[in-house]
Amino acid sequence: MDQLVLDLTPTPLPAFDNFLAERNREVITALTATEGERFLYLWGEPGCGKTHLLQAWIAHAERLGRAAIYLDGKDGHLPDFAREASFIAVDHVDDLAPDDQITLFSFYNSLKESGESRLLMAGRNPPMALSVRDDLRTRMGWGLVLEVKALSDDDKLAALRSHAANRQLSIPDDVYRYLLTHWRRDLSSLIGMIDMLDRYSLAMRRPITVPLVKNVLQTATPES
Repeated sequence: MDQLVLDLTPTPLPAFDNFLAERNREVITALTATEGERFLYLWGEPGCGKTHLLQAWIAHAERLGRAAIYLDGKDGHLPDFAREASFIAVDHVDDLAPDDQITLFSFYNSLKESGESRLLMAGRNPPMALSVRDDLRTRMGWGLVLEVKALSDDDKLAALRSHAANRQLSIPDDVYRYLLTHWRRDLSSLIGMIDMLDRYSLAMRRPITVPLVKNVLQTATPES
């Protein structure tokens, strides 16, 4: 792994058309509706695709010419200037600091008066099960609340095959199944491992096989 390998194949950006929506068609319909609920809240277990959906929603809004911003509750404070955007996505609301919960509450008040602006949020639990301010918890339940259902193993296999095809990789099915049983099971981690295997196989000039995966996993950790 001492060799430097240039990754000339960019990772596809989050978009609705590269999200497996078989079990979440209602969610996609709600997020792409030109009219409808202006306040939306998505919940679901970690790794089910909430972040992908929020970022795809922002990209969709930008293509429509709307001022949009994605904010992560785990990454610093919510900036007050974000209220100037007409489409605001706030991820990981479970992790908002007390001051940021106040800021998010103020976003509701600002957007409510603006007419066409929209607010999309996501967390691990439904609004009423969140450990946030009572007034904010109530606001989150105002609009449309939808569960993002986790992918089945077959869904994950399909997503991994599609990602590999986009990167022009030839990977046997036993590699995918080995990863599902020996690596983290959320889709973003699995796709990240496929990308790592691509770089490693190029550096070592070896095909991607189960023995190569075992070699990589010996040095990889869940935090890496």
